[in-house]
Amino acid sequence: MKYIQQKHKDSFLLRLYKGEDILESLQKFCQHHSNIGAGTIQGIGAVSSAKIGFFDGKKYQENIFNENLEVLSLMGNIAENNMVHLHGTFGKANSSCIGGHIMPGCIVSVTCEIQINVLEPKVSRAEDPSTKLNLLVLPQEII
Repeated sequence: MKYIQQKHKDSFLLRLYKGEDILESLQKFCQHHSNIGAGTIQGIGAVSSAKIGFFDGKKYQENIFNENLEVLSLMGNIAENNMVHLHGTFGKANSSCIGGHIMPGCIVSVTCEIQINVLEPKVSRAEDPSTKLNLLVLPQEII
């Protein structure tokens, strides 16, 4: 296990509008606020379609849902270079849930309300040789 101690620096509250892509909007926001080098994301809302992934140990399996869904929970983090890592849980009309890794293609139907908590110091991601995923690089190790 590795860790880093961080302090709360700032917060932003975002409202996404109908037709906006959740992940692309967050990446655009981070590009505009390039000083965000570490942060947490949480949110709620509604989408007209969702593209979510499941990592099977080798690659992401993509699932597309072209239906109205409630965004029950968005959770994720931000690292340097606008690296947004986001997961979501969505509610269907029959009260069942689906969830996974958020990919481009989660389109807001009514609104999406997102809070970003900016932390410091900054953190980065680097490719993990075994998974080929960009994972957090943290300095402290617990022995």
